[in-house]
Amino acid sequence: MGRLILVALVLFGAVASAAAEYPERPVTVINPFPAGGLSDLTARAIVEGMMKSFPKGIAVVNRTGGGGSIGVSEMAAAKPDGYTIALAPIATLIVQPQINALPYKTPDDYDPVINVVAYYQQLAVHADALWQTAKEFLEAARQNPGKIRLGSSGVGTSAHLNLEELVRLSKIKVIHVPFSGWAEGSVALLGKHVDALIVNPGEGRPQIDAKRMRVLAAFAPNRSPYYPEVPTFKELGYDASIGLWFLLVAPKGTPAATVKFIHDTAKAAMADPGFTRFVKLREIEADYRGGDKFRTDLWQEYRRHTEILERLGLRKH
Repeated sequence: MGRLILVALVLFGAVASAAAEYPERPVTVINPFPAGGLSDLTARAIVEGMMKSFPKGIAVVNRTGGGGSIGVSEMAAAKPDGYTIALAPIATLIVQPQINALPYKTPDDYDPVINVVAYYQQLAVHADALWQTAKEFLEAARQNPGKIRLGSSGVGTSAHLNLEELVRLSKIKVIHVPFSGWAEGSVALLGKHVDALIVNPGEGRPQIDAKRMRVLAAFAPNRSPYYPEVPTFKELGYDASIGLWFLLVAPKGTPAATVKFIHDTAKAAMADPGFTRFVKLREIEADYRGGDKFRTDLWQEYRRHTEILERLGLRKH
């Protein structure tokens, strides 16, 4: 009996020691989008603030493609030990698995750790556009059904879904022009190949300050402190306001103590002056979400997107 107790204590001690030693080797944070984009910059900003708690190292790597699903799939298939995690936009987590066959399908197929930022998109037009207000733009779209060309960052993206919600609520008809991202879409708008473009805050600021673009309205529940003069579509009577979150996720089954360690270090990093400067520069918001309610929030967003995707005939899984 004594020997059995001794063996049990040794095993318990080994497990406790292993848990206490995390992280005992370098940690990889997958960013599922190209370098230089908002997802990549956010991942690097939060990791910068977490580094002091990871003496063996923590680094961002880019695994691009499939609207972010390639990188997230790699994370979901990784060993659930906390050494491979990802920072991903909410659309990659809850839209992509509904329109493509992926190894992760719902918020129950990974462990949400912490949400770090959120933001809402805007409708921008060329500075020379005749429409001075969102009301004028919508009225022109009603009077010219199927003629106004409105660009987004791609089919199934939050920009596309915000557009479709606006179309449904305002009863307009436009030509949707999907691009591969902000860079391609902005060139098209500046070249007047499209009449309007859904943009991320911060990304459009240089063109707006240079008076090459104008923002007409925001897809947000409230006005942005960075654009206090810009109304929301909700103010105009059209509650189209699909927000974008960037969150850290881990493979399903990652030990609770490890998840808590990552959560706590990321939450502390959100208060770091460097991260605060980053969110202000990018005109987004630090948006903490964590704990048990976090998965519930993700499920709520999942079901909301399901309804929109089914209406558009995009949902396949």
